[in-house]
Amino acid sequence: MSDAIRKEIRRVLGEWEATRLTAQGVQNWAKETSTRGADAYAAKVINHLRGLGEYLITVDDIPTYLEGLELPPEMGVKHLENEGANFDVKTRATDLKDDPFYGPHTKAILRELT
Repeated sequence: MSDAIRKEIRRVLGEWEATRLTAQGVQNWAKETSTRGADAYAAKVINHLRGLGEYLITVDDIPTYLEGLELPPEMGVKHLENEGANFDVKTRATDLKDDPFYGPHTKAILRELT
């Protein structure tokens, strides 16, 4: 089951990268997708994508998620945690503050960071 979920994650990320899916479409897919039978990494990715707007995940992050899919689940989780430790939230929030999808989330984030 986990292989099927990983394949579906790859498909969705590819569709998003190719602009055939919007950020809202990816978030909706994740909210409708069960993590039952998913390995730890696949479940974490789906949970991240459910909060895509709040976590400020953009197409720029797709390579990080795809790299993790090439690793065993526990290593994928560690990879994602390491990448997250280097994530500049303030810069991303500032860059996205005028975006119609991300903008509402950035206001609260930027208030918290100042």
